Amino acid sequence: MKNLLLFFTFVVLINAPAFARDSKKHSPEIEPKLLIKDFQRWWNYNYNFINLSSDFKAVDSESKIISKELFLKSLSTGNYIPLLVNSAEMPKIYKLYKLKPSDNADIKSAIIQLGQTEYERFKKEGTKIPKFNFTDLNGKIYTNENTKGKILVLKCWFVHCASCVAEMPALNQMVAKYKNRKDILFVSLAYDSETQLKDFLRKKVFDYAVVPVRKEYIQKQLNVSSYPTHFIVNKKGLIEKIVDRQDYLAQALTKEVGP
Repeated sequence: MKNLLLFFTFVVLINAPAFARDSKKHSPEIEPKLLIKDFQRWWNYNYNFINLSSDFKAVDSESKIISKELFLKSLSTGNYIPLLVNSAEMPKIYKLYKLKPSDNADIKSAIIQLGQTEYERFKKEGTKIPKFNFTDLNGKIYTNENTKGKILVLKCWFVHCASCVAEMPALNQMVAKYKNRKDILFVSLAYDSETQLKDFLRKKVFDYAVVPVRKEYIQKQLNVSSYPTHFIVNKKGLIEKIVDRQDYLAQALTKEVGP
């Protein structure tokens, strides 16, 4: 009995460093109690360090591995915020941090919206893009049939969306980067009329194909409610990724087609 007790003590001591490493690995890089005291501080942190559209690893508040779906569903309740934990692993690891009832109400409202949006986008991954028949400003037609076998990069926008316009130079650089890839199509769906868009494009360079008057398709078929929103549709006509930022789009496209 004494020998058995000594054996178990030895096992615990040998594994203690590993337990400590696991605990440290899943500790946040910033003190969450300080983070949630101020909405702007939390928002800046979330914007700069959390990408819920990426293929991250997820752990719950007890550091147990969970699915991305469960992670996003948990965020959509408003009871948790996501934290980047100390880890050199790729993909990154995000951990749920449970909020108290007395914590910042604005943060809770914002994370509910973010969580619900990202959960809905996640559920669309792997589904067919709704049937479409687009004609751009140059008269070129795009359909589900004639784009099959190509990667379709879609942007949903309108001319009075400041964020939509601000990202155009970076999007133009991305189009130039893949200019020799005949299997990638960059198409934008706009709310605006042909006249409005042509007037806009006389003042602003945008190298995507531009399709006018697509508000109904954007809202009712794609269920987009924030702008800009980008879709990557794979060669089989399935939605690969939905993101709301140009840098996230660039990352996702690189993963899909290579650098």
